[in-house]
Amino acid sequence: MTERQKRLLARLVERYVEAKRPIPSAVLAGDLGVSPATVRYDLADLEALGLVEKPHASAGRVPTELGLRTYALGLLPPKPLPESTARVLADALERAGQDWPRLAAQMAARLARYPAVLRLLPLESPKILRVHLSPLSGRRVLAVAVLEGGRLREGTLLLPFEPSEALLAQAEEVLRHPRRPEELAELKGSSPQMDALFRALAGALGTARGERFFEGIGELFSEPEASDPGFLRRLLALAEEPAPGPLAPPGGVNLRLEGGTAAVQVGFLRAAWRGEVTLLGPGRMRYRDALSVAYTLGSVLGGEHAD
Repeated sequence: MTERQKRLLARLVERYVEAKRPIPSAVLAGDLGVSPATVRYDLADLEALGLVEKPHASAGRVPTELGLRTYALGLLPPKPLPESTARVLADALERAGQDWPRLAAQMAARLARYPAVLRLLPLESPKILRVHLSPLSGRRVLAVAVLEGGRLREGTLLLPFEPSEALLAQAEEVLRHPRRPEELAELKGSSPQMDALFRALAGALGTARGERFFEGIGELFSEPEASDPGFLRRLLALAEEPAPGPLAPPGGVNLRLEGGTAAVQVGFLRAAWRGEVTLLGPGRMRYRDALSVAYTLGSVLGGEHAD
């Protein structure tokens, strides 16, 4: 692309984001101060590159998914939010204590005006300090583990027998000693029933789990794409089951566009956690704003703006 064509693609995307409809070449010509014939010529080149398309014979142009991605990647590295805003965010997260992950997701959603997902994975599995076992019905048992830092983890055990209160109390006594989740698989009981209980417990609690915080779903309904049930299903599926693969690297910004949805992601390290903030929206996303919010929040979570 020539520099003029890059400016034309950027202006088309920005107009399309604002107007939510195809943009006539005359409008783009007025914005760029060139003739409509020049714009039509350049749009034909961009169309040949797969960056723009014409939905209807009499309509203007819209960017394709490739065009949106090309535009958004051209905004990297993002322009951060003002330093004063970053410091306000950092102070609020510091005051939030253990609730900082949920607050960070809320901040992302409110600032960007898109739904936000914050995912956390422990750098090291927190120790299980103790486990409470409560009978539910028949062969089912509720296990509640108290982790380092005061967090809880729950799991439902399905045993091959109906456990007695005495067996559960005996197992709780063994589980009073702090241990890593993966060490549960090494526990040996004093009876075949105890062994079966410990195997079920290792299956339910024995692997390090991440945490997920989803905020701002209401922001989605201001977008015209929300009237499409298929779009809603795809976006909510992204929120529930993120794309496979590792989290974005600390300080790194990722961009995903697929099936009419967009995800702007930033990675961070904070305390004992590796995390990722994701802003979700339509392909017709306000990328400049979303990238600035994600980039700034990632740096705040990583401690770059702490006093």
